Amino acid sequence: MTKYKRDGYIFVAPSRRPLKKYDVYRAKDNKYITSFGSSIHQQYKDRIGYYKKNDHLDPKRRTNYYKRHGRKARYESPKWYSNKYLW
Repeated sequence: MTKYKRDGYIFVAPSRRPLKKYDVYRAKDNKYITSFGSSIHQQYKDRIGYYKKNDHLDPKRRTNYYKRHGRKARYESPKWYSNKYLW
């Protein structure tokens, strides 16, 4: 288990949930928030760092991802974390 502190959150990789990349905890009170990212798929760019080997950096795939999933996300939802830290 590897922990990364960033932007007031603690990211734990790999996730305890099957098929997820990261678990997220709030740094100030260590409260679990959510898990996000599919561990079986690549991402555009992993800004946390644990899964950098799966970065594809393909702008067309990034555009297609946003067409499928949209850019709007509720704050601190799994989609919000994916958009901010993986895509």
